[in-house]
Amino acid sequence: MPRRDVSRTIALLHSAFGSQSFSLSQASALGIRADRIQRLAASKVLVRVRHGWYAVTDDPLALIRERSANFSRRGASATVGGRSAGKIWGVPEFGHRGPLPPPLPTLLVPRGRGVRAGVRNGVDVRIADLAASDVVEAFGLHITTPLRTGLDMARQLGRCRRSALVPLCGAVRTEIAWRAFGAGDVSPHAVTRAAVDPDLRAAVEAELRDMIERVPAHGMLWTRRVLDDVEPLIETPAECLAWALLTTTDLPRPQPQAIVRGLSGREYRSDFLIGGRVILEVDGAIKYGDQSLWGEKQRQSDLEAAGYWVVRCTWEELLRHPDRIVARVREALLRSAA
Repeated sequence: MPRRDVSRTIALLHSAFGSQSFSLSQASALGIRADRIQRLAASKVLVRVRHGWYAVTDDPLALIRERSANFSRRGASATVGGRSAGKIWGVPEFGHRGPLPPPLPTLLVPRGRGVRAGVRNGVDVRIADLAASDVVEAFGLHITTPLRTGLDMARQLGRCRRSALVPLCGAVRTEIAWRAFGAGDVSPHAVTRAAVDPDLRAAVEAELRDMIERVPAHGMLWTRRVLDDVEPLIETPAECLAWALLTTTDLPRPQPQAIVRGLSGREYRSDFLIGGRVILEVDGAIKYGDQSLWGEKQRQSDLEAAGYWVVRCTWEELLRHPDRIVARVREALLRSAA
């Protein structure tokens, strides 16, 4: 279909229905044939919300909102869960065998509602009984809390230490952000400051442990193994991979997001402080808004002048050569003690 015809068709549909769904018969009443609607849906210009119904929208949650509303009309509450909830919340994930495919929108429906599990119309419907405390209203949806979302992701994806720890650390951190700030955009450092609050942190960690005891045990092996190392101060998946590595060695336990002071007197936030004098930086992340390599070099020089040893690692090293990172940290610890 020529691009001009596509634009005219979309404009006509948007004028008639806005972001609301419409049927093929309603489109036909506007002079738009069913085969044209189906071609636009196949090319992702339109969203197919269910059999015979479509929508014009840029909202990635439109499909799941529509299906949730359908279940509600049938008397079956539907909650967004699993990896699709993780994508909405921003809970990170890590595939132990490589990159993961995008998740299907997933809806969790209680037992006894006459609903069959399975993938239909682009939505993965699963049967799950959730506690009231596991569900919140956010983003115009009923969705599992960040904590329950991360636990379910760890149960589904956790086939090694890293694949379980990444979603769990992210979930505890996101839960703290949700309780402290709501669903708005918040800077990573603001969340880190909230995660330092001992009462809030203790409450979320205790709830995670209680949740693990009442949720079905399937997939809990690695979740239980890494539970003592779940750390909400970890800001990125790459930092979590470094944390997962370092906490299995005989090195001093790292302090994530430690504040260190350079010779100039300026304070910086380090990814990890190890043994009091060695700083590990992951991916060479730029700190405090310094947007140039020169600014980062000045930062490192300031810290080294104050007696710190700075070790850097990349995502590639974390995946393929973790032993090299451990060796560099170990050498830096020895030199700092000399």
